[in-house]
Amino acid sequence: MKLTLSSLSSVCLLSVLAICGCKDESTPGTDVADLAAPEADMTVLPDLTDPPDLTMLPPDLTPACGFGQTFSGGSCTCDATHPVSCAGATHCCAATQACLTPGPRGETRCSLPAQGRARHAMAYDKLRDRSVTRGGVCAMSGIDVLCQDQWQLTPATWDQQTVTNPPAARYDSTFIWDDNAKGLLLFGGLTILNNTNSQTNELWLWDGSTWTKKAPTASPSGRYAHAMAFDSLRKVAVLFGGIPVGGNAVGDTWEWNNSQWIQRTTATVPNVRSDHRMVYDTKDKRILMHGGFVAGQYSRETWSYDGSNWTQLPEDTAVPRRVKFGMAYDENRQVTVVFGGEILNGAIAQLTNDTWEFDGTKWTKKTPGTPPGNRVFPAMFYDAGRKQVLLFGGDPINADQTKDMWAWDGTNWTQLY
Repeated sequence: MKLTLSSLSSVCLLSVLAICGCKDESTPGTDVADLAAPEADMTVLPDLTDPPDLTMLPPDLTPACGFGQTFSGGSCTCDATHPVSCAGATHCCAATQACLTPGPRGETRCSLPAQGRARHAMAYDKLRDRSVTRGGVCAMSGIDVLCQDQWQLTPATWDQQTVTNPPAARYDSTFIWDDNAKGLLLFGGLTILNNTNSQTNELWLWDGSTWTKKAPTASPSGRYAHAMAFDSLRKVAVLFGGIPVGGNAVGDTWEWNNSQWIQRTTATVPNVRSDHRMVYDTKDKRILMHGGFVAGQYSRETWSYDGSNWTQLPEDTAVPRRVKFGMAYDENRQVTVVFGGEILNGAIAQLTNDTWEFDGTKWTKKTPGTPPGNRVFPAMFYDAGRKQVLLFGGDPINADQTKDMWAWDGTNWTQLY
């Protein structure tokens, strides 16, 4: 082949390969000089007599243990606070609990708190996907006492919590999710059973592991039977009404912004009331308030609050006048759900277990096949993990407080525990 000057610029002569250090074009990036280097000495083999320790699994291969278990010694075992092994050692429960059959969704289950309760507080923790209950009136051997324990309902099951420096036992307080603090906010209540002069205005925050008492410079008066809801658009907790020391209900509006309480003065003020309920309507971006004792009378009123004023919505006379009931906003279906309580049937007060929904404009009575029994003072809230409204406990009056838990899907109630 005839070589030209241009081809000589890219090809080296074989006789001077070692000098010019040309690259082998068949292996890009490899110097021909490197290919001439002798092989590494393979007469010394690596030591294979001590294989690496394989008794500890890498993190991504560690088995997922069940509820109440920890991985130790190559297997899942019950942890210190859940010593009771369940269902072929697939999960563990606390010593005070019994193992139950799987729930409606196939979930692990340990038994509920030992005592039934009413007038308690329960709320859903959006950050940690669990619901926490504290306080209330418990039945022990037929005698009413203040509930001292704290429980959480995880996606798996019930779990009792051991906490330090908790709020004093109380009932008829409010407990809501605070999106600013990323925790659950507890306000007010009665701290001595059957003593209407033991109202408190303490404000506490539960962050999933610790209780912290807030110390604002100004605060609403101590009260019970009030209502609160968190306005997720304006990022404030809104409080209305309740019964302070003296026994007469009030009609003041307060907002908590995670640093201070601010009393709001509105052009329109709802009548004084107690034993009413409030929720935040995410669809219409407003607080909704319903029912309660209004100036001592049973009410069916529904009010909305947009942060600047209260507006009374049109009444539906088919809706019973109601107090001491459960109410929650179903964020998935965007309706307010009301259950049970005490209604006025003509001139007669009676317990009920009816279910109603409010879509922001009209009320609809629902006809579930098997609803929870009649009761007052249940805890009712929306569980975003399950996408269902949950109801726990309550007082049937003619028996001890209940400890059953139910889920509402818009058509039927299903008993979970």
